[in-house]
Amino acid sequence: MTGKTHASCGALTGALTTQYFHTDLFTSVTILVLSTLASLLPDICHTQSKIGRRFRVLSFVIRLLFGHRTFTHSLAFIIIIGFLLYLIQTPMYYMVAIVIGIASHVILDILTPKGVKLFYPLPLNVVSPLHFKTGGLVDLSLATAFSFGTVYTLFQPFFNEFMLQWLN
Repeated sequence: MTGKTHASCGALTGALTTQYFHTDLFTSVTILVLSTLASLLPDICHTQSKIGRRFRVLSFVIRLLFGHRTFTHSLAFIIIIGFLLYLIQTPMYYMVAIVIGIASHVILDILTPKGVKLFYPLPLNVVSPLHFKTGGLVDLSLATAFSFGTVYTLFQPFFNEFMLQWLN
């Protein structure tokens, strides 16, 4: 999937997290930013990704050590990040936003023909039986749907009020 698709899915997971935890405005904005950034984090192993271009040296080193779509796309990576966030006593809503943002990236990459090494360091490659080309029509459609879902989730009370007034 493209960076836009990952980011839009991360924003949606962040929006859903704000609704679940009923956060205030500042916390909600922070959650959205953290979740969106976290959804891009696994591609730090790819020097041409959105995050890889920002941190070229780190991206290059991670790619040399692990390769693309291996450690940073694994359950081990998600668990380690979650554990580190727990150790530094991150508030639960931030921890959930970050972990789910990363997990959303991994799930979306499972839907591509290349798949991911979900159980790294085991060499097993996990690919969905139904997979889609990166940058294709389905990828673009998902990014659009996630973006609409984010807007709807964030502004759901306003949409509901509008619909009630419109129907009456």
